[in-house]
Amino acid sequence: MKGSLTEVITEEEFLPLAQEHSRNFLKIYNYLHAQNKHLPRRFYAHLIEESEELESFLDDHCARDNKAWYFFGELVACIRNLSKVAFILKHILYRYPAYELYEDEAEGFLRKTKNVSTFIDKTILSFYQEIGRESKRLGMTMPKGTLKDDFFREIYPQKRLPYTIDGEEDFDAQKVAAGIGTQYLRVIEKWEYFEWGFGKVKLDDLKDMIPDSVNEERSREVITLIHNLQSTYDHYIKHTPLESQDEGLKRFRGYISLPLHLLNVINWLSHLYQRHIHTAGRHGRRKEVSHIINGTRILDIVVNYALLYTNRYLQTGKGLADDILGRYIKVGTCEVKVPEGLGFHLRPATLVARIAAYYGTKLHLIVDGQEYDASSILSITMAAGLIARKGHKTVAFMGDERALRDLRRLSEFNYGEDERGNRTALPPDLSHLWT
Repeated sequence: MKGSLTEVITEEEFLPLAQEHSRNFLKIYNYLHAQNKHLPRRFYAHLIEESEELESFLDDHCARDNKAWYFFGELVACIRNLSKVAFILKHILYRYPAYELYEDEAEGFLRKTKNVSTFIDKTILSFYQEIGRESKRLGMTMPKGTLKDDFFREIYPQKRLPYTIDGEEDFDAQKVAAGIGTQYLRVIEKWEYFEWGFGKVKLDDLKDMIPDSVNEERSREVITLIHNLQSTYDHYIKHTPLESQDEGLKRFRGYISLPLHLLNVINWLSHLYQRHIHTAGRHGRRKEVSHIINGTRILDIVVNYALLYTNRYLQTGKGLADDILGRYIKVGTCEVKVPEGLGFHLRPATLVARIAAYYGTKLHLIVDGQEYDASSILSITMAAGLIARKGHKTVAFMGDERALRDLRRLSEFNYGEDERGNRTALPPDLSHLWT
């Protein structure tokens, strides 16, 4: 049997390595203790870089599998998480005016954001104080010197260069705008599926929500959806003639960005709570972390700040998305065949309704001049009775041309079943109907 290729070193041999790799991280300790003023984004960008590098070094050496070094690794990991949140909050405060959101939402949100930012700043300082004590216990020497203030001088976003690049051609910008509106409604659908549309929650009820209802896994799902949405907007819509002509479309960008930032706050603080506070740490170290950080306050920030305001901004954004769809979708009609065999029974009706739900626009099934809501399975099956009695072989649909395109494809594959009603495969371009 072959031996392990990894060399096991003693704690005494590890100490000088840790001392060397912690030097820049520990200099931040000196800087924080000398500061009595506002810390800008660039400071937290630096802290993120240093904490990530040190955490990687500690993980490479399995420090959190060692009783002596476990707590030091936990402290570094917590500082990394908190620095991510601190940076996001500073970014929100700096960038908020550029989002051009409705002003009646501004005052309360900005005040709460500043309060949360101050709490996170103080918590990071508390963790660094513990880092100082733990470093001495491990036998590490605190480095001399500190960081220079000039290095963190902030460049304010209110100052910018003028636009001198011609706007992109908007040959398909209206089509993309409609697609973005649909994507936004899918975010809302996921949000509602998670049942995150609640108001303020009492502190006594918070522990029942995280991680059972609100957790980092779910937040990452929504983050991915919104991040893809923002990327699509920036690639196809930003700085186009269409954006410059449509103030509602331009404002909509803010209702994409701000929820995305707040969801990242939810993600990082959920991670912090789940991994370092809620779950009992190995070697009995949970107690030390819980003494440094107020777990209930973290829960309060996640639910009664980040989640609450994300929900508010998404609901406002939903109204803008509906307006965008109303302006930019192209409405048409198409004639398709009735499903062979059993007609519009449950499976075909479900797939048609899913097409309507996928695009978030109105879609109607027309039989003998009467309109049926194609987003409703019940409405479609009601129409199916009339279709069967009259012996119709084809029916008409009216609505979003994107939905009509999918209906044509669905009809080509007999609505996903054979003549006996058995399920059959759909083409890859209709895969969204099965998910």
